[in-house]
Amino acid sequence: MPSNDNHVACETCRRSGRLERGGIDRREMLKVVGLSAGTVSALVVLPACGQATGSAPTGPVSVGNVSALSVGKMLVMSNVVVARDTNGVYGMSAVCTHEGCLLDDGAATVAAGLSCSCHGSTFDGNGTVTRGPARTALQHFAVTIAADGSMVVDGGQPVPASTRTPVG
Repeated sequence: MPSNDNHVACETCRRSGRLERGGIDRREMLKVVGLSAGTVSALVVLPACGQATGSAPTGPVSVGNVSALSVGKMLVMSNVVVARDTNGVYGMSAVCTHEGCLLDDGAATVAAGLSCSCHGSTFDGNGTVTRGPARTALQHFAVTIAADGSMVVDGGQPVPASTRTPVG
């Protein structure tokens, strides 16, 4: 297999042997790409360890209706997280601060938090790092709730992690 000259060697990739193998192997590739033809372009968004990456939102992102977000619930929608606690609704980046991999909401609850399948970082339900290699908390963004209940996370408006939008 040809080497991956663009590979930035992370410790996890070194330990797993992916660096020596030159990136992802055929089995890993098939897991990502699937068996359907025409999906080779998906490889462009994959980092060297074979996981999807993204960047934090930079503008408004529609995240559904507040009626679908009960207290204690958390949802990842592409590169943004929307969650609700007893104080209201909040939004934050769903991009790991370690190497930019997209986070997973697992049980979809604030109590369960978020995890990164790339290198094992975990974050609590408010975006604070609970296990590295990530060292930086997730950025929070302003959330607006319209009269009809539709919610928007504004990636262009960072806010403190304690900011909540009350549910009226």
